[in-house]
Amino acid sequence: MMLNAKTFSNAVTTVTAIFYVGCLLLTLVLPNVIIGVAQSWVHGLNLDVLKGGPAFSWASAAAGLVTISLLAWITTYATIALYNIWSQASLRADR
Repeated sequence: MMLNAKTFSNAVTTVTAIFYVGCLLLTLVLPNVIIGVAQSWVHGLNLDVLKGGPAFSWASAAAGLVTISLLAWITTYATIALYNIWSQASLRADR
């Protein structure tokens, strides 16, 4: 079964951008919640020194949105392209 790499990449990028904006808004409203979540992901590091308010700029937020979206699209497209290649090879080997 072939997947449409462009359509799949667009969908993943849209979801990633939505999560990014949600995280950005949560950081602006409740910055210590984000530190708590990040702390649960990085075992052995103390992120308490980051508490005290976010260092926010619209330019940084926009750059972050663009770069995470590009990364999501490229990674998804490459993954689906490889999946399609390997699926075809597997189908040919099964014949």
